Amino acid sequence: MKRGKITVMWVPSAKFRARLFSIPPSFLYTVLMIVVISWVLLLGGGLVVGRLYHDYLTLQKQNSYLLQQKAELDALAQTMERIQQDEQVIRNFLGLDRKRGGMGGQGQGGEPSPSLLDIAPKDLGATSTSSPVSDQSGSVLERAQRLQSDLQELVGAMRDQRSLRDSTPSIVPVLGENYWFSSGFGWRRSPFTGLDEFHNGLDISSSHGTPIIAPADGIVTIKATDKYYGKYIEIDHGRGITTLYGHLSAFNCNCGHKVRRGEIIGYMGNTGLTTGHHLHYLVKVGGRIVNPTTYILNARANPILASSAGTEGKKE
Repeated sequence: MKRGKITVMWVPSAKFRARLFSIPPSFLYTVLMIVVISWVLLLGGGLVVGRLYHDYLTLQKQNSYLLQQKAELDALAQTMERIQQDEQVIRNFLGLDRKRGGMGGQGQGGEPSPSLLDIAPKDLGATSTSSPVSDQSGSVLERAQRLQSDLQELVGAMRDQRSLRDSTPSIVPVLGENYWFSSGFGWRRSPFTGLDEFHNGLDISSSHGTPIIAPADGIVTIKATDKYYGKYIEIDHGRGITTLYGHLSAFNCNCGHKVRRGEIIGYMGNTGLTTGHHLHYLVKVGGRIVNPTTYILNARANPILASSAGTEGKKE
């Protein structure tokens, strides 16, 4: 080896003569450094490319997820729009107005008001109203929150109407079909004096002991005996509605008892001032006596009831 140089022997094969090369150490170090740097760069480049490819796959998955979410949001928006349409149908059915304001964009005219003499008399009481417009403003979340509020309002309204329905005496308070209406509501000739008198209830006749039922939900407030009504019961149905059942032969409830529509509360008799077995059925609203046929759903199916409903408050 020459001084300051590195000798390299190269033997291609047994048939050829060996060759000697002398190279400076700096050249060998340079070559080795280039090789090392190349491997480092190659390894680093591989890591960077691998990281970029991983990020690409991640972004592709996120993009697919976002596209799926967008499609679901679009479908949700369409579903909410259909629900809003159904909600408006229910609102119209219940007779409820949408209270939310701020729904602009509805053009209205400002033409001069016509003379009232030019308007038909039957149309003078008409009130101008604007057409309902579906509120599609805001994000899907805001629309969902408004829809939730609207549905909660509808649920409350339906509960109120169900409570009103359950507390309205809407059926004949006699169990079975073997009964008849012996005297309607309004002016009649008294069966005792022969003079005209105002009959404040509805007389329903049947056999002795026929079950008497509550025509609506309520609470029994009176269970007593009177010289005119005999054994009688009074039920408070709430909302200012009360009903009375007179001339009973026996009771089937006590004061404070909560009754449901169709529940047996007593039995038909002829206690008190009567001419035979029957039920005297009286209805009050706000403390005032009203015609029971106003509330019985099949009132006009019977001639006496139809006559009573058509002549309420009129003396014949």
